[in-house]
Amino acid sequence: MGRKWVAVLLAVIVLMNACGRRETAEQQHQEANTPAGKVGQVAHKAAVEADKAGRVLGRELGKAAHDAREGWKEDARRDRSTK
Repeated sequence: MGRKWVAVLLAVIVLMNACGRRETAEQQHQEANTPAGKVGQVAHKAAVEADKAGRVLGRELGKAAHDAREGWKEDARRDRSTK
């Protein structure tokens, strides 16, 4: 059973490598300068910036959640001490 999975995995890897792009650096450079290539570059840059912004927002939300939890803990301590 295990050998079948290994054979299937190897076949998939071979097929993926056979179907890959075979372009020279010059061809890639020419394609990057086409209108579609330029749109792709802009989309990639926007995706990178959105990822950076998402990470910053995640850190800020994490900090806000931490601060809120600390506030709740402090309120609970005050409630216990007044009773």
